[in-house]
Amino acid sequence: MHALLLLLFFALQTQEPPDIDALVKTARIAYRKADYTAARKPLEDAWAAAQTLPPEDQKRYDVLKELSAVMSASGDQDAALNYIEQAVAWRENAVGKNDPTLANDLIEFATICERRKDYERAIAVLQRTVGIHTKAHGNFENSDVADDISRIALVQMGQQKPEAAVPTLETVIGIREKVLGADSPGLLSELDRLGAAQITIRTYESAETTFRRALSIRERVLGSQSPDLLTTLEGLAYSLFGEKKYDDAEVFYKRLLDLWMLLGNQPMIAETEEKIAIFYRDQGKWEQGTEAASNAIALRTLVSAVGLSTEATAWISHGDKAHAVELYRKALTLLDPNRPDHDGLRQQIERVLADLDPHKPVKPAAKKKP
Repeated sequence: MHALLLLLFFALQTQEPPDIDALVKTARIAYRKADYTAARKPLEDAWAAAQTLPPEDQKRYDVLKELSAVMSASGDQDAALNYIEQAVAWRENAVGKNDPTLANDLIEFATICERRKDYERAIAVLQRTVGIHTKAHGNFENSDVADDISRIALVQMGQQKPEAAVPTLETVIGIREKVLGADSPGLLSELDRLGAAQITIRTYESAETTFRRALSIRERVLGSQSPDLLTTLEGLAYSLFGEKKYDDAEVFYKRLLDLWMLLGNQPMIAETEEKIAIFYRDQGKWEQGTEAASNAIALRTLVSAVGLSTEATAWISHGDKAHAVELYRKALTLLDPNRPDHDGLRQQIERVLADLDPHKPVKPAAKKKP
């Protein structure tokens, strides 16, 4: 028995340590398949092995970063924070607290804090990156600093503090102007967010200025019919509405509607018509508001009828004609005989029902008297 225990002891002493690189490789394969549970176990084994290495060994840092990424992707933000904190501490000891390469880790750190709704800590961490990038470039006016401050603005919006985000975004835009030029498309992302924040705090005149500037850049670069103009057109129309500049606002609401119609996006056409209805009724233009609201309702019912018709077709393929007939008839009840835009689908459904249910003819829907 004593000899057996000695053999076991020596076997354990000569056992090969876990292959950290192989474990990390296995975890990465699982991670790329979004199988975070399968990725976690080999990384935890790799971290257990890495802790036996010298404190300065790079593998300790590499495994911590991998663990943080997997934990964050899986939704375990507390664990992700624990690992990224350790990774940052390792890097601070290895390269120094002001080394530019530390900034990317700090950005990940801030992102995890934001997901945990620890907004103040996220901002504090991002302010560190501002300091690092300022020192690395020798000045405040560079793209890295602009990116850092832009992230701070995103956190402030996540805090529901648009009044704080506005001056932050103005600072970012000022930096980008000097780096990229006053009319660069590189300003658009922050201009959009600034305009949205200004609308939220009801500084409509400032929002108008912001959205007009964004519109001029987009139209110059993309033309007047680009889908990328949609957000800008809506923001500008709403800003003008907020200022009670009804005539100007109407121009941009119509442009917005025309562009959605050009794109053929029926749900968004309906949503825009609803906004236009509110716009007209705010002015006391009840008839125009009612027309817009009716257009929205008719379009939403048409979309619903198309959905029912599509489902009915699927049930025919499934061999259940009775249920298909039921769905087609339900679709017919949604279609308005007084709307020409409903005529095509209604007639199509009536023909299909006549073929499916010849013993029960479809009575054409009566048009309402004007």
